[in-house]
Amino acid sequence: MIPRGSKLAFVTLMVGALVLASCGGGTSAPTPTAPAAAATVAATPKPPKDQVKLPGVLSYELNLPSLVAYSKDYFGEENIEITDFVLGSGGTIRQAFIAKEYDFGLFAFVHVPIARLAGSPWKTVFQTHDREIFSFVVRSGLKDKVKTVADLKGMKVGFTTPGAGAWAFAQIFLKQAGLDPNKDVELVSLGGDAGVIYTALQTGRIDAFPTWEPNTTRALDAGIVYPLVSIYEKGVQLKVMGSENAAATMLVTREEVIAAKPDLVKRMVNAHKKGIDFIRSNSAAVVADVVLGNAKAAEQFKGLEKAMVVKILESLKGGFGTGCLSKSGFDAEMKVSVDYGLVKSAITYKDFADPTWAGECA
Repeated sequence: MIPRGSKLAFVTLMVGALVLASCGGGTSAPTPTAPAAAATVAATPKPPKDQVKLPGVLSYELNLPSLVAYSKDYFGEENIEITDFVLGSGGTIRQAFIAKEYDFGLFAFVHVPIARLAGSPWKTVFQTHDREIFSFVVRSGLKDKVKTVADLKGMKVGFTTPGAGAWAFAQIFLKQAGLDPNKDVELVSLGGDAGVIYTALQTGRIDAFPTWEPNTTRALDAGIVYPLVSIYEKGVQLKVMGSENAAATMLVTREEVIAAKPDLVKRMVNAHKKGIDFIRSNSAAVVADVVLGNAKAAEQFKGLEKAMVVKILESLKGGFGTGCLSKSGFDAEMKVSVDYGLVKSAITYKDFADPTWAGECA
């Protein structure tokens, strides 16, 4: 039995303990500190990476920002996994893209108006190269005979597939020289494999070809060809295109992809921006080390020594801009495409481009 005074003391003690507990004292669990709360947030798992296959042609002007972004894991930073780089001829890849086999692709300019005029609502969202990429080369055995494009009359001119970039520039170069591609020369379709093009020039299966990198430098360096139209020489692009700006190569998607997955489009553009910024900010040798140091990216440089890769990249570096979509570049490409019959009619810049993420530029 507890004495009366002791009972009062005991009750008082218990009430005080309950009050302390209700105010956060006593034996109640401590409130999580800020670092503990932050750790809880940090432990929240990321959503699964978006898996993307990226189709295109073996062209360093076209693919280099993507290859750098892959090698530096800029895609990973944007929660994207590039599961494969799918290489083929431009015309074949275009048909697959129209058939919705892919949501993103890397293409030369002419594919976009061809696709839109065929009812497929393509949109350019990032420009990978701001200068045209096609030179016109002739096999070396004809150096004394072919001194101008007009001298190719009666000869064999190669291209990849109908409607592809090389086909487009075969038309442009020949028509600018006053030749009818369907009557004055023999057009030979080779497909899109770089090795086939190189061998065709080497063996004389074709006499001339509108070529891009790595074919141009590789064939010139080996002495297999000489340049008839060298697009990188000062003033040559202006003469061919009527402009020093060109919307040469680009990252493309379709309008329904933009509507359904705008955040993924944004992140794809962001990864490419990081890639092109790295190219612009570093020497060709550093860029070569990055892409050759990644097994998957290095597949696109198979058979080339590092010195050759550096030489090619040095010739290209001046054509890499910020990724913004050039209005004057579009105008120049569209005019040439219509003037030389590459497309039946023009599309508008609004049809061509969605500059929401990469921005619009002059």
